[in-house]
Amino acid sequence: MTETSQLSLLDPYAYVEGCPHARLAELREAGATSWQPDTTDASLSQPQIFGGWFVHRYEEVKAVLRDPAVFSSQRGTVLLVDPAPDRVELMANMLINMDPPKHSRHRKLVAAIFTPRRVEELRPRVEAIAREVIDRIAPNGTADGIRDIAAPMPMRVIAELLGVPERGEQIFDISNRMVGAVDAGPEARQELAMEAAFEIHLLGQEIAREKRGSDDGTIISAYVNGTLKGVEGEQRGATDEEAGWFLMLMSVAGNETVRTATAHAIRILAEWPDQRDLLVSDLDRHIPGAVEEILRYRAPLRSVRRTANAATEIAGQPISEGNKVVCNFTAALRDPRVFDEPDVFDITREQPRTQLAFGFGEHYCLGANLARVQLQSVLREIYSRIPDIHPSGEVVHQPTALISGLLSMPVAFTPER
Repeated sequence: MTETSQLSLLDPYAYVEGCPHARLAELREAGATSWQPDTTDASLSQPQIFGGWFVHRYEEVKAVLRDPAVFSSQRGTVLLVDPAPDRVELMANMLINMDPPKHSRHRKLVAAIFTPRRVEELRPRVEAIAREVIDRIAPNGTADGIRDIAAPMPMRVIAELLGVPERGEQIFDISNRMVGAVDAGPEARQELAMEAAFEIHLLGQEIAREKRGSDDGTIISAYVNGTLKGVEGEQRGATDEEAGWFLMLMSVAGNETVRTATAHAIRILAEWPDQRDLLVSDLDRHIPGAVEEILRYRAPLRSVRRTANAATEIAGQPISEGNKVVCNFTAALRDPRVFDEPDVFDITREQPRTQLAFGFGEHYCLGANLARVQLQSVLREIYSRIPDIHPSGEVVHQPTALISGLLSMPVAFTPER
């Protein structure tokens, strides 16, 4: 087995047994940044991954993310690998890869549907979906924590918001292949991911054509028509091409955070039974805090990347123009300068105003409110009905530096009667 402490943190195989928290802690205490060297990933069509500066501390991560003029999302994209040059220009059509002013205009097209008021209106439907998910497995006593519990709800919610509930299973299948959440070897995962990205882009264009000219209040309708109530001023609707990229983003970002956080919630609460018992003792009181602490303790998104538009510095470390700068949420969310006893899981912890697990600045997650409602809903169903749920076999991690996803996690619990 390769010694993970010797691997670049950009190497996916540094994460085959989960997050290397001890190594991140050492780097964080040594400085706000560390240089991570080039590496390779055999699962990529372009296997070379170029090195970059990792940013490990909470305040420094925020400083990078709040300055898009210096630290660009568009230049090289936010991914940890370098797409082919012709792909970079295409991928700049995805919201997460845009810089101002383009980003601001596109964000306004859909931001109004994610306001707290609108999300609260969705809560009853989200709660019903969570109930249906747990209904299917509660009498059985065993399940796969990913396939049967964590994965179904977020994709159903997103498909309904997109206005295409009948395509939920299709989008779910494509998104799994796109993020590598499949049981396949490296070369096969890469081929499947490329095919899936092509499929989801075409599907987004198809849905855009269906929605253009209608005003049904769904996200895609709002995005392509620019008519969502609550958007200030006249906004041109997105093109079919842009809608394809938007569906790609929604099918991953709108799904992965909730799926990963749900899976980790089951693991964490089994590892910390005193905190599980506290949660179960008063769900109404403790669920909101539990959600925030789960997101902090095991952040679903490990890192995002920026590219320096000009020579600059981070906490005294010179950064050259063109350098890759990777904001590491996992390390930042255990920064002892911000969190007392950061390696302790505590659902009563007073959290900072900014939930960094959702990012910061102009790219703060549009769906953060919706993700919270989904997590609150599914945790309520789980811990009011099958509270002794716990992993019962091998937990298989996704080998990736980008997300802290799990491929499988068998679970067991006392069946509901």
